[in-house]
Amino acid sequence: MLDLSRKNLNRTILTLAWPAVLENLLQTSVYIVDSIFIGRLGTQAFAAVGQSSMILFTVIFIFYGVGVATGAIVARNLGRNDVISAGKAAGQGMILAVAIGLVIAILGLMYGEQAMALLGTEPDVIARAGNYMRIIFGFSIVRLFIYIGSGILRAAGDTRTPLMATGIMNVFNIVGDWVLIFGIGPFPEMGIEGAALATGLSYCIGASILIYKLFWSHSTFRIRGRDLWTFNSGYMKTIIRVALPNIGEQMVTQGAYFAFLGIVTSLGTTAMAAHFMAIRVEMISFMPVFGLSMAVSAIVGQSLGAEKPDIAELAVKKSAQIGLISMSALSAVFLIVPGALVSIYSPAPDVYVLAVLCIRIAALELPSSALMMIYTGAMRGAGDTFSPMLIGFFGAIFLRVGMLYLLTIELGWGLAGVWWGTVIDWGVRMAISYVLFRRGRWKKIEL
Repeated sequence: MLDLSRKNLNRTILTLAWPAVLENLLQTSVYIVDSIFIGRLGTQAFAAVGQSSMILFTVIFIFYGVGVATGAIVARNLGRNDVISAGKAAGQGMILAVAIGLVIAILGLMYGEQAMALLGTEPDVIARAGNYMRIIFGFSIVRLFIYIGSGILRAAGDTRTPLMATGIMNVFNIVGDWVLIFGIGPFPEMGIEGAALATGLSYCIGASILIYKLFWSHSTFRIRGRDLWTFNSGYMKTIIRVALPNIGEQMVTQGAYFAFLGIVTSLGTTAMAAHFMAIRVEMISFMPVFGLSMAVSAIVGQSLGAEKPDIAELAVKKSAQIGLISMSALSAVFLIVPGALVSIYSPAPDVYVLAVLCIRIAALELPSSALMMIYTGAMRGAGDTFSPMLIGFFGAIFLRVGMLYLLTIELGWGLAGVWWGTVIDWGVRMAISYVLFRRGRWKKIEL
């Protein structure tokens, strides 16, 4: 159980946050390492991998709500010291994750290339991406399992096991990329397909570590065999009830993101490669606030279970202060040395210029994105997935698509318009999330 005393609250936040920060940094570095190696294969290869990865991420992230819901229920039960119910809820979340992952894998294998064509991707890029996408989608069951399993452990206050699993995954992925992309030693030269295979196998290693921890060695609670193999309609209904608003939010948000990708793709392969390079840099910058969001989610859930809403609110306030300071510092880095952040991907000169411009614009979005993710993470940790859904619907429909189309296409700002629109999107969403958090609906959710 977490230490929820006022005196040690900062320590609790940071103790939970730093392993989550490193874990997310390592997860992101899987893509970074792939991108560094693949950048040596040319602009088309980079665009193919970037587009494929974003399509998979978009589809899988729709069901991130299952992990949010499962984690919220686990945290609430652990706050009540009910470890048996926490294990049952975790088991039902795992059943749902595997079922959804299987469906995603089948649909991705059948329609992945058609999704790229629908976005207007150039035929040469689709041809390079085909095998990569099939391999990555084939491992989507394992990836979704990692999402859910890590979320459960964080809800229980264990952020170190997901960190360890991700670290081991990363070491394997780096070595696997090197030997399979370029054909080192007895291994064949597989190009971008080698990157996909190395990443997929690293997911299997990470999932194995989480399985061991969740089923055999966790100190607070564990999932028993009957929790996984026995269908429990009560817990399943609760998970689905809490998850549905988040799933609905992500369906609209990720649907809007497909339209967003269509706009980027329409700007050409050079712009698309530059965009994905900037995205890779931006992903690293989000790591501190991801960790804080995960920490505050667990603290809010357990605080409400222990009937300490004042501690939950104080934790959010302190996390917001830490997040604002850290992301403002990263904004300065983006403004001062964007070229150094892009150069690691070996861009062509025209790609380099565009990517640097995007990173400088992105510097302006980091503080507002930090606050928004902390406020919505707190609400989700309490089981209030409806309020973030409202924010997601508004942002996706009116900001992410509408604003980007206006700036990029109608006003002719090109790729810069995409990133200026994103700055506006984050700022408006942050303001709405703050208002909804202050209204306090999240304190009244029953789980």
